Amino acid sequence: MKHLNAVILAGGSGTRLWPLSTPSFPKQFLPLPSGHSMIQETLARVADLASPAQSWVVTGRSMADLVQEHLPSISATHILREPMGRNSAPAIAWAAATVARQDPDAIMAIFSADAVITEVDALHQTLKLGYQLAEQGKLVTIGINPTSPETGYGYIRYAQKISEGFGYQAYQVERFVEKPNLATAQSYLDDGHYVWNAGIFIWSVKTILAELNEHLPEMAHTLHQIVNSNDPNTLEALWPTLQSISIDYGILEKSHNLTVIPAHLGWNDVGNWEQYGALFPSDEQGIRAVGEHTGFGSQNVIIYNNTSRRVYTVGLEDVVVVEMEDMTVICHKTQVQRVKELSEHHHKQPKQI
Repeated sequence: MKHLNAVILAGGSGTRLWPLSTPSFPKQFLPLPSGHSMIQETLARVADLASPAQSWVVTGRSMADLVQEHLPSISATHILREPMGRNSAPAIAWAAATVARQDPDAIMAIFSADAVITEVDALHQTLKLGYQLAEQGKLVTIGINPTSPETGYGYIRYAQKISEGFGYQAYQVERFVEKPNLATAQSYLDDGHYVWNAGIFIWSVKTILAELNEHLPEMAHTLHQIVNSNDPNTLEALWPTLQSISIDYGILEKSHNLTVIPAHLGWNDVGNWEQYGALFPSDEQGIRAVGEHTGFGSQNVIIYNNTSRRVYTVGLEDVVVVEMEDMTVICHKTQVQRVKELSEHHHKQPKQI
């Protein structure tokens, strides 16, 4: 796979993991139980397939120094710094146009910086099949076989099988579907032809740029100007004019050229405190504690103590406790998605002078 380039999207803000994850230090830089950050593990997973010279990161300008600090093997010229967030379609298109200048025959594999994958060999095998299909001009996504009726993910329904290899099968994508309610999600599981859309893609730069020209011609024209300009002010002037749109809406849902490879990858998008807490070891009562904690009679509790103080709990059940130097957040597990609202409320408050 000599033409494989790895592209890591690292622009997210991770507000559902507030107050540990903040706009200036979002979740892709948070430590995992291994001691490495999510973005470090994302790169490490593909290091055997793509050298540093074929690895790229797209991130917000304010986070570029953090990316460099966490990924010292990546050249500064391979960190594409967005002046502002414009969703995934411009980010991927910018990376594709940039990679194409270095290698017109490149195949790009795209990963989010803020997900965990424990089955690394399975990922490698699916990428090998995806690489073959990408060489044939296919747009390929690796879908996650659902293990529960999750309502927080988008789904992809697939139809007939079109290829197989390396222990996996590839299918024609029939349609994308938005995040469902619980009953609908259960029907997707029962159907057996749905996978979670994890945002893991592999395709040739030629193919994705051709699709961009067809479906988002204005964006294609603007990015061509940005990539081929020697004036740094061109990026400043033109980037804000780009349409803010996801790759799913902008291209994939309109394309008839999309293939999915279903797989079990031990994937977790670490989108909230319950998912993040679940990465850490549990005792017999389901207590997952990071930092100083003493508790009695509690079960299924996540404690994340980021201070030198000791947190004491008694008789709690199904809650998350996050202790920071300047604040404490306590949340029932059924309400973890609403931490995002807390974050937004906090950042709207006038600053104390």
